[in-house]
Amino acid sequence: MNSIVQSLLSFDRLLGPTLVKIVYFVGAAGIVLGGAFSLLTAIFSLAGGNFGAGLMQLLAVPAVCAVAFVYWRFLCELFMLAFLAYERLGEVRDALTGVQTPAPNHPQF
Repeated sequence: MNSIVQSLLSFDRLLGPTLVKIVYFVGAAGIVLGGAFSLLTAIFSLAGGNFGAGLMQLLAVPAVCAVAFVYWRFLCELFMLAFLAYERLGEVRDALTGVQTPAPNHPQF
């Protein structure tokens, strides 16, 4: 328990990637639930006698949910890129700590 509190108070490891994954799964569940509700609405519309709107909604809901899911994934990946770039820059910094001499063609300012 002490290590969890210590990891939250220190900034040795970022919480962002974990939070982005949680937000991604919550959003994906919301898209699935919204799609299921819209399909249920389409079935009720068909049962109520509005065949044109019900049929159109039955065709449109899977397409809209697929596009929404891809768009949601894209947005979450954009946020992940920021955290991954930060981690990669830390790796580059750690790899360059042993290098003290500049390249021979490096200009001196």
